[in-house]
Amino acid sequence: MKVLYSNITKAIKAKPKIESLCYDLTLIGIEVDEIKSFQGDKIIDFDLTPNRGDCFSVKGLARDYCAYKDKKFSSVTKSSFKGKTKFNKKINLFAKDACPAYSAVSITNLKLIKKFPDYIKKTLKAAGIQSIHPLVDIVNFVMLESGQPMHVFDQDKIEGDIEVRFAKTKEQIKILGEKNLKLSRDCLVIADEKEPIAFAGISGGLNHSVSKKTQNFLIESAFFSPSIIKGKARRYGFQTDASQRFERGVDFNLHEDALKEALAIIQEIYQADISNVETIKNKHFPKKKVINISIKDVNLKLGTDLKENTIKSILNRLEIKLIKKNKNNLTFEVPSHRFDLSIKEDLIEEVARIVGYDNLPQIKNDSITQHYEKSDYDFINQIKTFMTNKGFNEVINYSFLDRQVLENLDIENKSISIKNPLNHSLSTLRTSLLPSLATNLEFNINRGQNFLSIFEMGKSFSNDTHMEYLNLAGLIYDDEKFKNWNTNQNYDFYYLKGILENLFAEFRIEKIFWKKSQNDLLHPYASADIYLKNKLIGTVGSINPRFIKSLGLNKAFLYFEIKVESLPRNDLGKLIAPSIYPISQRDFSFEIDNKVSYEQIENCIHISSKNFLIGTKIFDVYDGKNISDGKKSIAFRISWGSSKKTLSEEEINKEANLIISGMQKKLGAILR
Repeated sequence: MKVLYSNITKAIKAKPKIESLCYDLTLIGIEVDEIKSFQGDKIIDFDLTPNRGDCFSVKGLARDYCAYKDKKFSSVTKSSFKGKTKFNKKINLFAKDACPAYSAVSITNLKLIKKFPDYIKKTLKAAGIQSIHPLVDIVNFVMLESGQPMHVFDQDKIEGDIEVRFAKTKEQIKILGEKNLKLSRDCLVIADEKEPIAFAGISGGLNHSVSKKTQNFLIESAFFSPSIIKGKARRYGFQTDASQRFERGVDFNLHEDALKEALAIIQEIYQADISNVETIKNKHFPKKKVINISIKDVNLKLGTDLKENTIKSILNRLEIKLIKKNKNNLTFEVPSHRFDLSIKEDLIEEVARIVGYDNLPQIKNDSITQHYEKSDYDFINQIKTFMTNKGFNEVINYSFLDRQVLENLDIENKSISIKNPLNHSLSTLRTSLLPSLATNLEFNINRGQNFLSIFEMGKSFSNDTHMEYLNLAGLIYDDEKFKNWNTNQNYDFYYLKGILENLFAEFRIEKIFWKKSQNDLLHPYASADIYLKNKLIGTVGSINPRFIKSLGLNKAFLYFEIKVESLPRNDLGKLIAPSIYPISQRDFSFEIDNKVSYEQIENCIHISSKNFLIGTKIFDVYDGKNISDGKKSIAFRISWGSSKKTLSEEEINKEANLIISGMQKKLGAILR
């Protein structure tokens, strides 16, 4: 929020140096982003936290500053406005909870009697608000001063009475800026008897907006429940000054006073026939919150020894009034502009803010020795360390994505849309980490990086189970044309599969099986699904060539993703003493059907030779000359051994014959 330095000094009735002013505001949690010169003045750009809706105005900033500096401050400008005519429209509050209070006034026969003030034009320009019409400029100026958004309608375009209601099915409104919105039934609107005339708390309707030709005006000022306004503007991909304030919470006692303040300014500049201010309130109008705290609570939480009078004084400066007192508790009434104060800890934090965080005592704790159980965090950290040691760089992404990224990978039908996204580029929950890493790859390629090796440990979400999962994913992209003289590494499916095999070995995860992948995102002949026992836990492979063009790549990248929560935590490894007896090895070569996988062969060997088997290892696969069509020759070495004796020739021959017989019967293999 951009505010003129001169407007703040006028509100606080003092003129501290701008650096000192900004420093003091930063100390109480109102951060300053930038200071820049503007027409002989200074613009201060504040970065306000979402909970401080009360500071979205000059008076709100001044109120907090004066409380910190223990200066007197009056937040309300009471106007003695009295209307000359009767307001001639009926106001119907049909959305009773959403809008419990609504004020309106009509203005006719507007005639300029005094030059329009330069200070209003300057204030609006400094805040980045475009000048539209003198009356609109005045209500926008009052909004910047007080925090209360208002809206000006062309009264001649309003048909019948005014209604505050929720949108009807398939109802639409064209808002200022020519944007046509299809409203949902949870959208609050201001309407006449024919159609919506404003998107309540967010934007006025274009068809009922004022122009230079407007003769009769209607100004509204209302209180809208923050929960009703929150997220609606973002849903439609925009934000307004009004929505910024209403969704954070505007003082529910301010709407009528702010309108009268605007009318007082209008009367200074114009001669006009102005009606009485018509205000409608219902039983749902908010009441001020009450919070109980004790002096003990405050001092225990802050480590201080503050006296009761000091605490009462600090809160009183923030307009938090003491209304009741007994032996143990103080009861305070929260002012109507502080929507962020609900529990006693909120009041304690207010005391800490004004005392100054730097002034709170530092308490040195005695050192203690404590045994900590190994947690998931340790396991995750060890995996991250392993990936880093393998040459991968860690990336951290939002769990939200741009839907376009999913469309590039043809997986938008599995997406989970967010009802109130921060913006359009963060409108979808990811169901896989692949789109995020693909976006990282695109970002780096556009900046001249031809080699990338990255991993992420992050959450993905399931549209089927409505659960979130912690996944580990990695990506390797190699398009370097001029490598270092000592680099000849070939990055392919087997390289990445080898890293994962090392990962499973490092963490003593056994009974891992690899099967042909059913993942359409990966290359059908350079990919594998990863199983732990009989449970699918991940996938690895080269990206399917059909996505290379849509992702804007020159070549495919390698990718893997594993469900971390499916991995067992084997903290203690099994230590086995090496045998003192020699190992016996035999080499076999079989001609076998092309469709038979190595997993099937390995299972057959383990079932056939149960005694003394130590391991199997493929060392050659051949499908050329002298091999039948649809067949392949596969050669492997089998090792046997015992920890109790040296195996005899007869025992080895018996095990070898069992393997040959098993391969012939179960897999139709022919010994070469």
